[in-house]
Amino acid sequence: MSNKDADPTKARQAKRMKRRGKPGTLEDARALLWRALTRAGELLEEDDPAHALRAVHAVSQGAAAYARIVEVGELEARIAALEAGQTGEDEDLLAPGPRLGRGAA
Repeated sequence: MSNKDADPTKARQAKRMKRRGKPGTLEDARALLWRALTRAGELLEEDDPAHALRAVHAVSQGAAAYARIVEVGELEARIAALEAGQTGEDEDLLAPGPRLGRGAA
């Protein structure tokens, strides 16, 4: 006997989410990528030229991804600071209208 009201798509998605667990954080990804970069850097010294070439490719791709992750992390921190109003001088940049100095008044 099967349940005619059951949605197989939702059941499949729920099973996939259960298997994956909770999503990782940006910091988790950064740390994992850094470990991968250090390991790829160690492989640059391999005697096999094919391994060394693959390591060069891995380092170049990993370094680009690492730079993007760091940049996103910094931007998230800046946005959070702006939203919290804790940036001091940056708040003046968000003020509407021109920035005028004191006149001869």
